[in-house]
Amino acid sequence: MPSIPRKPTTFLIQAFDLSAWPVVLFGEGNTVRYLNTAAEKALGILRDELLEQTARYHGLGQLPKAMQQVSDLCPASNVWLGEVATRDITLASGGDATETSWRGVFYPITDAPDTASMALVRNVVVMLAPPDKFPHWGPLQPQEEIHATLQSLRHEYRGRYSVSHLVGVSTAMIRVRRLVDLASQSRVPVLVIGEQGTGREQVARTICYASSPGHAGPVITIEGELMDAEIMQTTIRAFANRCEDDEDGGHASLVLLNAEKLDLGAQTELLHLLDLIGVELRILSTAEESLLELARRGQFREDLAFRISTLEIELPPLCDRPEDIPYIAQAVVEELNIPSDRQLQSISAEAIDRLQQQEWPGNIDQLNEMLTGAHQTATGFTLDVTDFPVAVSRGPHKKLAAKETESISLDAALEAYERGILERTLKAAKGNKTQAANMLGISRARLHRRIEQWGLE
Repeated sequence: MPSIPRKPTTFLIQAFDLSAWPVVLFGEGNTVRYLNTAAEKALGILRDELLEQTARYHGLGQLPKAMQQVSDLCPASNVWLGEVATRDITLASGGDATETSWRGVFYPITDAPDTASMALVRNVVVMLAPPDKFPHWGPLQPQEEIHATLQSLRHEYRGRYSVSHLVGVSTAMIRVRRLVDLASQSRVPVLVIGEQGTGREQVARTICYASSPGHAGPVITIEGELMDAEIMQTTIRAFANRCEDDEDGGHASLVLLNAEKLDLGAQTELLHLLDLIGVELRILSTAEESLLELARRGQFREDLAFRISTLEIELPPLCDRPEDIPYIAQAVVEELNIPSDRQLQSISAEAIDRLQQQEWPGNIDQLNEMLTGAHQTATGFTLDVTDFPVAVSRGPHKKLAAKETESISLDAALEAYERGILERTLKAAKGNKTQAANMLGISRARLHRRIEQWGLE
């Protein structure tokens, strides 16, 4: 009796088992149905933890490890429509999260067509190899380029801080990320300046938790408009007592929101308490404008302004950086994918064009709210103009003026910022070099070298 022919998938699986390169098979719903031993090693997670994981189209690194690893391999919508695609992928594996670069080839597997109708894609095979082993199958789709940029940004800052609120390709946002990186390497007081909705609080918290990963210590958040002198004293003293009983109390931080709304009594009390309590607080504040500028106009205590504004980070309004909107919008969509069964993968070029023409008085918060509504009602993989409110879908076209390219010398900019930080720290420490060095997290010898280099004596 002749043997029963084996299904083609049986031969495929046997071939994949023998492959020296990683292979992952996604089924409908982006669920992992198979992976070979090489893939298990590349992903750094046991096979049983990866099988049946449902990938999200999300590249920002906010998912549990196993889900994020398979999500980094998630096929794009054009693959499920029958196209072969390639994408460069970075995977972190092992206890030390060693990163390895791969090129992924995405092959759709269709039903055998037995009618004149189009065959359905039931599975997608993802094959990984070193970038020099696989050629690119044509250029990336626009949404895939943006998705890859978000992944690249996440890997660049892996282990230091989240980048979901700091995405963008504009010169202004590149500068902001550099300053956040600089602020995260010390405990100098930081003031984050920006309009409502620009993400001031998120950036302040990012710095707070990035400065001492895993040991952020106690954190207290107070809102300037709710404080008077009595409430300020009670709140800060209670927090200081709590810090004394906490083993990470030496890394305590105060997040002061809307610092410019502190009344004079609360300002005076805060300055007094910072000198009095036995806890060294890292202060991270937000405001709509520079406290130093308010002090010059007599609207804020100058001594407190210098004390809590050693480093200023200014967040630009969204209307001033339309080139960042495709990246911010994609990041928001991918964040909305996390809890949702809807796995949107892109925003149409026409919709992006319309979004770039809006004034955005509410900045990123307003864009986030609009995208949330569109995400909930969309019916396809892509958000189109018709998924947005009438103000966007039928709004007048506004011609965007071409921006002159702003040149920036990173070394010179960072040196200028470092000098500014040092000058303000010395003033906040009232000239005490040992205290200033401690605030900056550097040695006294290095502080002296900088003082001599820039003639700050």
